[in-house]
Amino acid sequence: MKRRTFIIGAVAGGLGAFEYVTVSRWMNGLTDPPLISVKAYERYGQRAALVAITPNNEFYITSKGPTPVVDASKWELKFDGLVAHPFTINYRELLVLPKIEKIYTLECISNPIGGTAIGNATWTGTPLKPLLEKAQPLGDARFAAIYGADGLSTGHPIERLWNEENFIAYQMNGVDLPPIHGYPARVFIPGKFGMKQPKWVTRIELRKKHYLGYWEARGWSDNCERWAQARFTDLRDGAKLRGKNLDFAGYAIGNLDGIKSVEISFDNGKTWQATTIFSNPSPIVWSFWKYTWVNPKPGKYKIRVRAIDGAGRIEGRGPTGTFPRGATGQEMMSIRVL
Repeated sequence: MKRRTFIIGAVAGGLGAFEYVTVSRWMNGLTDPPLISVKAYERYGQRAALVAITPNNEFYITSKGPTPVVDASKWELKFDGLVAHPFTINYRELLVLPKIEKIYTLECISNPIGGTAIGNATWTGTPLKPLLEKAQPLGDARFAAIYGADGLSTGHPIERLWNEENFIAYQMNGVDLPPIHGYPARVFIPGKFGMKQPKWVTRIELRKKHYLGYWEARGWSDNCERWAQARFTDLRDGAKLRGKNLDFAGYAIGNLDGIKSVEISFDNGKTWQATTIFSNPSPIVWSFWKYTWVNPKPGKYKIRVRAIDGAGRIEGRGPTGTFPRGATGQEMMSIRVL
């Protein structure tokens, strides 16, 4: 059983295990979502990261608690608080708003280094910005609180909500959102971990004061920024490798600054070599990298990979634990070349 079984609430201050439910295929007696094989997509070249879509039944699932039963015919999304024109839209009205499709890579803040709580899907929905414009936030509205039908809530500075990448989604990979993934609608704030993007969204409230969300109040990051991180795929710790040339591959993902470069080290971080990023379509989609190690000498090695984002931030060795900001430190693997 490789699926992570720790409970966020228990880590964040002694909450009971029942208070945070990591709902997954594993908990339903099935298998863990598979780890992506970047090598399997190399043939697609620059489009590889866009082609690498996670099927709905393999997409990771993390929720605050049991899946709420939401009747779409009765569902509403309310915009209120410090706005000039509070309003509510229902599901039918949502579906006729200007439609967009975005490929977006979502990741749970509780995803360990090398974990599988990350997925890439095609989402259909409508931009958030025009809805905010319709509500017309007042001059003293500096923050927003977002609420979900499951009792999850979170907060954002209003400047972050104006970003063009934000959207309300109602379809996932061409079908209505599965109930476990937020049917009838969920909000996306790309660049953040999933915790800041409630499923089953019901209300966006504009406020004067900062709002501390459900998990934030229990010690998890309020900023929740997904800093740039690079990961190996198609490789396991302790691997024994043989060959004149050895090929490595993986992905990198970060926030809205995107991924500028990925580097690999074969001496536990003393020196670094640039990899080739062969697919880097968008800051909100994972990037794919590869590297060929030419004529390696036999021996034991500790290899690392790190990402550098569009703002020049270099991924460090830590944090390696998920609490409280997410495990965005470098991945290290021990290998032996025969």
